[in-house]
Amino acid sequence: METITLNISGMTCDGCVSKVVQALEAVDGVSLVQVSLEQGKAFVTYDGRTTNPEDLFAAVDDAGFDAGY
Repeated sequence: METITLNISGMTCDGCVSKVVQALEAVDGVSLVQVSLEQGKAFVTYDGRTTNPEDLFAAVDDAGFDAGY
Protein backbone atom coordinates (compact mmCIF):
# COMPACT_ATOMS: atom_id res chain seq x y z
CA MET A 1 0.00 0.00 0.00
CA GLU A 2 1.10 3.53 -0.76
CA THR A 3 0.00 6.83 0.73
CA ILE A 4 -0.12 10.14 -1.11
CA THR A 5 -1.10 13.66 -0.11
CA LEU A 6 -3.00 15.60 -2.77
CA ASN A 7 -3.45 19.35 -2.73
CA ILE A 8 -7.09 20.04 -3.56
CA SER A 9 -8.31 23.46 -4.66
CA GLY A 10 -11.88 24.58 -5.11
CA MET A 11 -13.34 23.09 -1.92
CA THR A 12 -15.46 25.59 0.01
CA CYS A 13 -17.73 23.48 2.24
CA ASP A 14 -18.38 20.06 3.76
CA GLY A 15 -20.38 19.12 0.67
CA CYS A 16 -17.26 19.64 -1.42
CA VAL A 17 -15.32 17.41 0.96
CA SER A 18 -17.95 14.69 0.56
CA LYS A 19 -17.72 14.89 -3.24
CA VAL A 20 -13.94 14.55 -3.15
CA VAL A 21 -14.12 11.63 -0.72
CA GLN A 22 -16.71 9.84 -2.87
CA ALA A 23 -14.71 10.43 -6.05
CA LEU A 24 -11.51 9.06 -4.54
CA GLU A 25 -13.18 6.10 -2.84
CA ALA A 26 -14.64 5.08 -6.21
CA VAL A 27 -11.16 4.55 -7.68
CA ASP A 28 -10.20 0.86 -7.75
CA GLY A 29 -7.41 0.14 -5.29
CA VAL A 30 -8.14 3.00 -2.90
CA SER A 31 -8.48 1.75 0.68
CA LEU A 32 -8.56 4.92 2.79
CA VAL A 33 -9.40 8.57 2.12
CA GLN A 34 -9.22 11.50 4.52
CA VAL A 35 -9.91 15.03 3.30
CA SER A 36 -9.21 18.25 5.19
CA LEU A 37 -11.17 21.30 4.07
CA GLU A 38 -9.03 23.59 6.24
CA GLN A 39 -5.74 22.30 4.79
CA GLY A 40 -7.07 21.79 1.27
CA LYS A 41 -5.58 18.31 1.22
CA ALA A 42 -6.60 14.72 0.64
CA PHE A 43 -4.67 11.87 2.22
CA VAL A 44 -5.14 8.68 0.20
CA THR A 45 -3.93 5.13 0.82
CA TYR A 46 -4.04 2.98 -2.29
CA ASP A 47 -2.68 -0.17 -3.91
CA GLY A 48 0.00 0.93 -6.36
CA ARG A 49 -0.52 -2.25 -8.40
CA THR A 50 -4.12 -1.24 -9.10
CA THR A 51 -4.06 2.54 -9.45
CA ASN A 52 -1.68 5.49 -9.62
CA PRO A 53 -1.61 9.20 -8.73
CA GLU A 54 -2.79 10.21 -12.20
CA ASP A 55 -5.99 8.19 -11.68
CA LEU A 56 -6.53 9.94 -8.36
CA PHE A 57 -5.99 13.37 -9.93
CA ALA A 58 -8.44 12.48 -12.70
CA ALA A 59 -11.10 11.39 -10.20
CA VAL A 60 -10.83 14.69 -8.32
CA ASP A 61 -10.87 16.66 -11.57
CA ASP A 62 -13.98 14.76 -12.73
CA ALA A 63 -15.66 15.73 -9.45
CA GLY A 64 -15.10 19.40 -10.30
CA PHE A 65 -12.01 20.21 -8.26
CA ASP A 66 -8.31 20.62 -9.00
CA ALA A 67 -5.76 18.18 -7.60
CA GLY A 68 -1.99 18.23 -7.60
CA TYR A 69 1.05 17.45 -5.49
